[in-house]
Amino acid sequence: MGECLDFPKVIILILNWNGEKNTIECLNSIKKIIYPNYDVIVIDNASIDDSIKKIKAKFPDITIIKNKINLGFSGGFNVGIKKALNNKADYVVCLNNDVIVDKYFLIEFVKIGELRSDIGGLYPMEYCYYQPNKINAAGGRKTNFILDFPIGHGEQDKGQYNKIRQVERICGAAIIVKRKVLLNVGLLDTDFFYGFEDTDISIRINKAGYKIIFVPKSKIWHKRRGATGGRMSPINSYFYTRNYILLARKHAKKITFFFFIIYFLFFNFMFSFVKWLVLKEFSNINAGIKGIIWNISKKLLPSDEEMIKLLS
Repeated sequence: MGECLDFPKVIILILNWNGEKNTIECLNSIKKIIYPNYDVIVIDNASIDDSIKKIKAKFPDITIIKNKINLGFSGGFNVGIKKALNNKADYVVCLNNDVIVDKYFLIEFVKIGELRSDIGGLYPMEYCYYQPNKINAAGGRKTNFILDFPIGHGEQDKGQYNKIRQVERICGAAIIVKRKVLLNVGLLDTDFFYGFEDTDISIRINKAGYKIIFVPKSKIWHKRRGATGGRMSPINSYFYTRNYILLARKHAKKITFFFFIIYFLFFNFMFSFVKWLVLKEFSNINAGIKGIIWNISKKLLPSDEEMIKLLS
């Protein structure tokens, strides 16, 4: 880590929320990165355990920002993004704490990012942590608000996605964006709090005329849902339901939104509702319904921070 004038400056942001085990494993992988000009900032989202104490003990030189309240993914990362921009970062990486990275993770995406000025974001090859050769995502397709699956999801890597190519989406586990793009399109939308903020900024990057490029040699391994224990918890159910509708409200055309609502209520949500009912996961049913209510009027529900506490 450190300054090197010949290489663009990259600042990696890691958001921690009661997750010292994941965060420390993530930081250990970052230590092995081969790139001469990067820094790391850990943003703690008002953890109530001793994770920050343990992280600081293991990495005494690392910069840690402590939020007084839980600002969610978007708000928490925005604190770090502002710091990174003030520190003259050329690239900002918002990295999930349940991710480990390859040692060439940075150099590979920087090499591609520097080729063209209209490249605004980069997408690494994302593998499954527990099955290291299984692809979680090899890029993201254009959002149509109904069928939206990552490219290559669930496939074994046999080299079928080894080509650098333009994609439509930023990687949610590792949001990689150039400085000038953030200054142009803005930071993550805090209305999303947790989930779909990556899709939202992808749409804004595309609308601004920038390209998002998939870089297969830039590799990460993702546990998925590491912040909430890896399960479909009431927190996941609430924010998935709420933010899926919010994304369509914000970006879909009227006719698309009309068909989205039909699909969501009678297929997507109904499928989840029946599954939760069969499994007697009544807390997920309650959380999902609250996610719908939020889109009718957010004033009917407590703040995001309070909802996290109620659903935990």
